[in-house]
Amino acid sequence: MTAESTSARRPWVVLAGCFLVATGFNAYLFAPASIISFFVEAFAIDKPAAGLSISVVFLGWVLFQIPSGLLMDRYDNRVLVWVGIAVFVGAAVVGPFAPTYPAFLVTRFVGGATAVFLWTANANIVAQSFPQARRAVGTSLFVTSAPAGATLAQVAGPPLQTVVGWRGVVAAYAVVTIAGVVPFLWALDDPIRNESALSLSGFATALSDKRVLAIATSSFCAYSLFVFFNSWMPTYAAEAVSVDLATAGVLSAIVPAMGLLARPGGGWLSDRLGGRRRPVIIAAFVLVIPALVVAAVATSVVWFAAALLLAGVGSQLGTGVFYVYVEEVSPPASGGTSLAVLMTLSIAGALVAPVAAGWLVDVASWTTAFGVGGVLALSGVAAVARLPESE
Repeated sequence: MTAESTSARRPWVVLAGCFLVATGFNAYLFAPASIISFFVEAFAIDKPAAGLSISVVFLGWVLFQIPSGLLMDRYDNRVLVWVGIAVFVGAAVVGPFAPTYPAFLVTRFVGGATAVFLWTANANIVAQSFPQARRAVGTSLFVTSAPAGATLAQVAGPPLQTVVGWRGVVAAYAVVTIAGVVPFLWALDDPIRNESALSLSGFATALSDKRVLAIATSSFCAYSLFVFFNSWMPTYAAEAVSVDLATAGVLSAIVPAMGLLARPGGGWLSDRLGGRRRPVIIAAFVLVIPALVVAAVATSVVWFAAALLLAGVGSQLGTGVFYVYVEEVSPPASGGTSLAVLMTLSIAGALVAPVAAGWLVDVASWTTAFGVGGVLALSGVAAVARLPESE
């Protein structure tokens, strides 16, 4: 193999390593979802309390995201990922043997905090490893590790539980993350960091960059819509479309499944448009609006499935493009901080959406909830409509 061909393949090997690391984390995040009854029995808790085992991971992620931005702009991102992997594997292995449920939640919180490196720093590493012409498609392929991890947890959880028990399921997905270390170490032989360490004043300035905040706000809207469809469509299908819960679950799985195509597809489309990011983001929200309308009035399984397919594409088409766009409009010295701002607002959307949607359904109606979803889509467009394209 020539040096030139090795160099050409290196970004893809970096992508493979980062993808496996992040897939293992995302599978760990959703590990309790498919075996929740075993948590209820083991810790003698109710189902809402058991749901905290997932929410607390997001909480750890969002609380540590902004401080991690400063670290990403000051230090070698490879080292940060290695530290994150070590802490994550420790939390995943120790957690299942916690003597009480609060202690178990603490380990999940610690595991969630490592996402700032296993996800955000890895996204930065992938973006920096690819040439400009392929950066969007590379990053968009990386972010498919989220639906890949969630799907792995849903599919593998129940059969794994019969073999290794629920404790083994919680710890097992760390193996996927460890597998990613091999290509990660082999392909990344140069530091991934800014040439100049970001100062504290520069960090504060980066946090208030209007362009970064606009893109992050748009991403907040996209993540909110994605989580709204994921968290409430099974219930809506059972109540409004009159299908059984098993069928409702299968139908709702269309939304994350579409991410395996839509996320890399958005990056590919953006690169094909000469590196333009805004048209893809705007098109994504435009697709969501008819999906909301059709879902709100659908009375048949076929129409409801069509709405979810469109929602799955629209809510995820711009996911990878947001990452690239926010780095391209930010100063070179604060790219990591800008990514941290993006992820903070994005995960905030994931935290707020399920609760807000449930409240809207309770105090008003499903129609109101879908209407607010339309407002979110329009707000996502408005946030980026007047931004300049990447240079």
